[in-house]
Amino acid sequence: MRKNKNSKVKAHKLFFDKKQNSLIKILVILCVVLVVYLFGSLFFRSHFYIGSKVNGVGVSFKTADGAYEKILASADGYNISFVDNDGNEITEVSSKDLGVAVNYEVNQIQDILDKQVGFNWVLRMFAHADNYTATGNSYDENKVQAVVDSLDFSDQKSTKKSEDAKIEFNGSEFAIVDEVYGDVIDAEGIKDAIIYAVENLEDTISISDCYHKPEVLATDKKINSAVETLNKYMDTKIHYDLGEGYTEEIPADTKSTWFTWDDDFKVDFDRDAIGEYVNAMGKKYNTFGKKKEFTTTSGETIEVPAGSFGWKIAYDGEIDQIISDLKSGEDVTRDFTYLYSATSHGEHDYGNSYVEVNLTEQHVYVYKDGEMVVDSDCVSGKIVGNHGTHTGVYPIAYKQKDATLKGDNYESHVGFWMPFNMGEGLHDATWRNKFGGEIYKTSGSHGCVNLPISKAEEIYNVVEAGWPVIVFYTGDTEQENYILQNPQLKTIQMITEIGAVTLESEPQIAAARAQYEALNDEQKAAVTNYQDLVNAELTLQALKEQAAAQAAAGVPDTTTEQQSIVQ
Repeated sequence: MRKNKNSKVKAHKLFFDKKQNSLIKILVILCVVLVVYLFGSLFFRSHFYIGSKVNGVGVSFKTADGAYEKILASADGYNISFVDNDGNEITEVSSKDLGVAVNYEVNQIQDILDKQVGFNWVLRMFAHADNYTATGNSYDENKVQAVVDSLDFSDQKSTKKSEDAKIEFNGSEFAIVDEVYGDVIDAEGIKDAIIYAVENLEDTISISDCYHKPEVLATDKKINSAVETLNKYMDTKIHYDLGEGYTEEIPADTKSTWFTWDDDFKVDFDRDAIGEYVNAMGKKYNTFGKKKEFTTTSGETIEVPAGSFGWKIAYDGEIDQIISDLKSGEDVTRDFTYLYSATSHGEHDYGNSYVEVNLTEQHVYVYKDGEMVVDSDCVSGKIVGNHGTHTGVYPIAYKQKDATLKGDNYESHVGFWMPFNMGEGLHDATWRNKFGGEIYKTSGSHGCVNLPISKAEEIYNVVEAGWPVIVFYTGDTEQENYILQNPQLKTIQMITEIGAVTLESEPQIAAARAQYEALNDEQKAAVTNYQDLVNAELTLQALKEQAAAQAAAGVPDTTTEQQSIVQ
């Protein structure tokens, strides 16, 4: 029993001895680690971390002075080798050829070292640091350029050029097309690669670093922002609703041409491209300045000359509105922006409420909602005084009661004034006791449409500003009136009809002369064959003198058969 008890005591003592020894070993190890760590912390307060570089030169465990000496040594005599994509050397240049020098003092390296925290040295074993001084390694610009110019890489075959990332419309939206990295060597790429190697004291340049590289990458913030803006504009819908079933939607392909962007990818609007669309819509919907088909009250279908009534999309106004709509980012439904407006987008832009002025009949008809509500005889502009009322379709500018109309040689008070074209308008004419017929040809107005006062009042109470006034002649009346307005045309015709001059031509020549002398100076200037009249008169005078001489000499008179002898 005692022997067993002693054995157990010895065993327990051995266990505790071993445990105590292990703890001592751990404590020793911890002390060693702590000492090493503290030593390292002190050491790395004045020495660079493991794996540290300054301007591309490894400076592990170096002081600032030691690092500077190594950098100087590295800069003094190192060469740069150009290697192909397989690592084979192509050519080599020396730092001396490039004018390489260290462009800073040891204090800049010390500044970097002073920023180290000694206690972090363990962590820095796994995170190497690339450090750069405020000023880097220098080089001689001219020497670098001379080296670039001397290098020949013509044996390096290229298959494609680099391309910048770009913006393209894919049919539904704008998207970025990725950049392309080519293998074309260019002088700028060589120069950039050399400068980078010099500044970092690298001794190898891969030929791939000399390729012309794309300047714009697909990840560029500016190009991505531009695409976002463009697609915001594309997503903004402008729906045109002109009424009466007429609508327009802008095709995506058309809309995509409305934008531009500069080298910094600043998006702007192409007014000319938008203007092409506006012009296309104008060709489709503009009626301003175009002849209009019209069926008169008597049932005759005629073509009325163009006036100042009709639709005309405002070119700049619509462009401005489109840009404003797109910038707002809100969908919109609207009509076009108009410079001039009409009544209807249907078959006839004058609609079914209008004033019909038949100058041939000298009669006015007023239609409201397709029903004739007023009609009256009238007196229009005086033809022989060249004051004929202009034909065409015009809007009533405004309405005014008790107006005074003034001209070069007249002043008239009217009770109801409805102007529609350059001073011409509908109004009462209390100074007249007759209307209709052919009064207008010789005793008409200065261009206005004169009405009995009762009819003028009725019309005034029906029409509104903007109503179309359709003014026209039917049959041959317009041509007849045109000749009356332009008597020089008759003069030209009479001179032409003289033909070959004989003694019998005298009455014809005299009539042509009388017609000419009745013209005013402006009309005389428009007689294009006046010299023919003068020549005919000279020829007639010569024939008369010849006939008189023959009669005095007893020679038979044959002058009636003679042709003109004066040209």
